Amino acid sequence: MVIFLIMLVLVTGSFYYASSSATGAQPQSVSVAQTQTQTSVYCVYQYQFLVVKVQVNPGSTEAGASLDVVFTVEYIDGSPAKLDPETADFLLLGTNYSHVYQQVPVTPTGTPGEYHTSVALASDIPMGYYKLYCVHCTLSDGSGNVAPNSDIGSDETAITSDNSAFLIGAATATTATTALPGGLSTSLLVGLGILLLIVIIIAALLLRPRKKKTK
Repeated sequence: MVIFLIMLVLVTGSFYYASSSATGAQPQSVSVAQTQTQTSVYCVYQYQFLVVKVQVNPGSTEAGASLDVVFTVEYIDGSPAKLDPETADFLLLGTNYSHVYQQVPVTPTGTPGEYHTSVALASDIPMGYYKLYCVHCTLSDGSGNVAPNSDIGSDETAITSDNSAFLIGAATATTATTALPGGLSTSLLVGLGILLLIVIIIAALLLRPRKKKTK
């Protein structure tokens, strides 16, 4: 009987550990689908200019709202570029959504090379994380130079202070096992606690005084 109970405890513990290791939820990172427009043909230019900053605000908004966009264009030597015409195309990308805003009017902010505009989000756009890009070869300086050579968002610029990613709707919480020092997890500790409780109960049953049989 004692051997059977010990075997039962060991089998139960090994089954719980295996199942918790296989099905334990791991922290997940949310990322935006990187399905930018790709091309092997460079834009036409005599003197190259670049999109060096793409910033959107706010960082969290809702469907149907307006999104403020600020971007900066510079020539390859770092001098500010001046757009002519003052229009730009933008690509909005999400996990299961994409939309191109064409010929959007932009206005100088007063800082050389920097432009501002706003785009309206669709009222039925799904909740989630999105990124905005300046579309490749849609900016011109009126002197035969066209840019950028690829779709440019904040991840593609040289600076790290800009951000063209934003959230629509509430962030979805991800359930995950909590990592503890030594590589243990809360689910594993719960399983060990259950096994310990079973062992204590079995020991108490085995060690309790037995009544002598009376004749």
